Amino acid sequence: MGNWYETIVDLDVTEAEAPRLAEQMRVWLIEREIIEAVPTAEFLGKYRPGPAYQSTLKEPNLYTKTVNGFDLVVGRTVFYRFFTALTCKACGARVGDEDESWDSEPWTDAVNAWWSGDATALYACPKCGVPERLTEWRGDAPWYFGYLGLKFWDWSPLSERFIQEVTKQLGHRTGVIYDKL
Repeated sequence: MGNWYETIVDLDVTEAEAPRLAEQMRVWLIEREIIEAVPTAEFLGKYRPGPAYQSTLKEPNLYTKTVNGFDLVVGRTVFYRFFTALTCKACGARVGDEDESWDSEPWTDAVNAWWSGDATALYACPKCGVPERLTEWRGDAPWYFGYLGLKFWDWSPLSERFIQEVTKQLGHRTGVIYDKL
């Protein structure tokens, strides 16, 4: 079985501004009645959906009995989807589809460098050798490296309109990860 989650990741927020922006987003979601004001033990410290949560959904009224809360992820985090392929900007190669290159030692070393505070960590394409900043690799379901994520647990997919509203509120570029635990 498992739990699905969709995370809107702020791609540009700094580590220093992430807590303030997270609080701003929490208040905004409460004011719009998308989440309730107080986290609950029932949802493992997450926020229970508010009366207007369905206004965020692509298809309101779909799977409403499985909604499992909302959580803010604040701090240095790698947001990713398992079993994904990334695309090299230089040669267009898909990395990780079949060859598992994303799970290689160079990829792991680059991720560890980012975790250790190197925001400019590079990963070279295993096909053409051209290095790219780790944080700039993209694909069908890219990995995002950041300090703030808005995680929606077991909500049916969020609407593009709502994702755009969140992006506007954040004032930065965003990315979305959708996966299952």
